[in-house]
Amino acid sequence: MIINNLKEELKYRKIKIINQKSNLAAVLIPIIKNNDTYELIFTKRLNTLPTHAGEVSFPGGLMDLNDTSPEYTAIREAEEEIGISGKNVEILGRLDDELSIHKFKVFTYVGYVNSNSKISDLKFQENEVEKVFTVPISYFYNCNCWTENWVRRNEKVKVYFYPYDDVIIWGLTGRILSKFLKIFSKYLK
Repeated sequence: MIINNLKEELKYRKIKIINQKSNLAAVLIPIIKNNDTYELIFTKRLNTLPTHAGEVSFPGGLMDLNDTSPEYTAIREAEEEIGISGKNVEILGRLDDELSIHKFKVFTYVGYVNSNSKISDLKFQENEVEKVFTVPISYFYNCNCWTENWVRRNEKVKVYFYPYDDVIIWGLTGRILSKFLKIFSKYLK
């Protein structure tokens, strides 16, 4: 019921579109149900990567020339990075486009991973991903999260921080998460 309601809401939600035709990327916000709890799937990137080393992120990446759409990119990247088969993901809708610190336009998709998928069975990309983990969505509404106002390239930005176990979710992922949580909050009542 929650997933159907969320899908219906996202279908009619007005999203912010960034008018940029190059440097395109897409991420998937994967929701999975574990018993009666809805959780989000995250990755922790390897510390040895040239960019965003050791950071927590949603699965995603750059659009390839062969990708038929940004939605396809989000699903393909999730399959490559964390081993979720695209046929096990139902796209529920989109959130606002985001601009990354490196000036990539990021398409953001919310997807429901069907119950046949188990986190323990996923084969993640070991040359990019240190670990895959889930966080109950309800956790974020009671955690000791905080925001900071930063100046980046002469622009004021609000940076969101969500601590969980031994990691902190922040940056672009924190910003996307904050927008998702505003929408999802009504479904936890």
